[in-house]
Amino acid sequence: MAKEHSSTKVLVQTIRKFIRKDAIDNVCNIVKKLHPADIAKIAQNLAPDERVVLIKSISDIKLRAETIEYLDDYSVAADILSNFSPQEIAKVLESISVDKAVDIFDELDEEVAEEVQSHLDSKVKEEMMTLAKYAEDTAGGIMNPDFFAIDKDMTVEEAIEAIRRASKEKRIIYVYVINKHRHLIGVVTLRALITADKNEKIESITNTNVISVRTDMDQEEVAKIVEKYDLLSIPVTDNKNRLVGVINVDDIIDVIREETTEDIYKLVGTSEDEMEEVSVLSIIKYRAPWLIMSLIGESISGSVLKFFDGTLKSAISLSFFMPLIMALGGNTGQQSQTIVVRALAIGKFDESGIWIIIKKQIKTALSIGALFSFLGFAMAFVFQHNVHLAVVVALSLFLSMFLSTMIGAMLPVGLKKINVDPAVAASPFISALNDIMGLFIYLLIATLMIKYTGVRL
Repeated sequence: MAKEHSSTKVLVQTIRKFIRKDAIDNVCNIVKKLHPADIAKIAQNLAPDERVVLIKSISDIKLRAETIEYLDDYSVAADILSNFSPQEIAKVLESISVDKAVDIFDELDEEVAEEVQSHLDSKVKEEMMTLAKYAEDTAGGIMNPDFFAIDKDMTVEEAIEAIRRASKEKRIIYVYVINKHRHLIGVVTLRALITADKNEKIESITNTNVISVRTDMDQEEVAKIVEKYDLLSIPVTDNKNRLVGVINVDDIIDVIREETTEDIYKLVGTSEDEMEEVSVLSIIKYRAPWLIMSLIGESISGSVLKFFDGTLKSAISLSFFMPLIMALGGNTGQQSQTIVVRALAIGKFDESGIWIIIKKQIKTALSIGALFSFLGFAMAFVFQHNVHLAVVVALSLFLSMFLSTMIGAMLPVGLKKINVDPAVAASPFISALNDIMGLFIYLLIATLMIKYTGVRL
């Protein structure tokens, strides 16, 4: 991995140097030897104007189209293509998978898009319009409508010949079987085709127990099904069980990466769109809501300190351990939250398995609380030589870490129960909540100990 990263870095620097020297022939010679995925990786590391020069240096339309298809960011692809003529853009879109063509087309400026549309092949245009009517985060939005299927009434010999002809233009992973109304009947394996009698009907060797998804299913659920059944491709049907497209594993990988990235951004209270923003004000717009919540939360922490002002004045040594209580409570809460959110996101636990999460987190919370209360007791006693203060620190650590762990685990589970994305339980919120709770517990225990035992802390 490190070697690959180093190689890409060297290529980026070399190509950038040639572009600045206007040595386009040298750029052409380099890209001819590269895989389109590697060219796309290089393009993503170049400045916008350099990307355009790189892609324009690719004279082979097929290689250019494949490079565009490998770009992770569709807005970047659209920006690059905007520097080409409408006819050239249309050729690129016709040469890539329809689902990605739609995504890139949607990112083009309206005027450019209208011109490009007038140059698109009628069949490609129809397929793109079919996909465009589905929400982009559904099975219909990510499927490829250009699929291969055979009729159930075909003979094995006819089916093999059809596969041979279609394989020149289409990537065939599974052979799906349909009837004359295009209803999905099942799937037939290549092994079954090869070993069957050439005059046998396809219907007789078809496996009707086929896994499929509906066009309106969320892409994250589709990814879970593909992962569960270890599929390379999955058929997509409409509400009448008509086969309308297929989703291949490479599209599923894109979905998993997209959903994971989205969850990570949500966990820290921001958005993936921030990466594309150049305006500082727009970035502030993404971050501000959760930071304002943190501001309010920490202001409440200040109110807690003011409420226990008398206790702090009589036992100034309590202030030495406030950062410890707040930090450990906040960290353990975030750890628990992250683990549970990820487990829910990848479908590791279904509804019945939620109690498994809760029971495990209770055991974890009790164990962590007990361990760190012992360590906190030892630390407080070593530094302050006050056994009563050490007891306060130990009890506070146990309760705050136990409750923080439980809040971090229970909040995402609760959100899942009411059909809200668990990832919105962002870390800034958890952190502020745990700070307030940790301080309150610590100072309350100290106040009660001073009041009812008369000891000095």
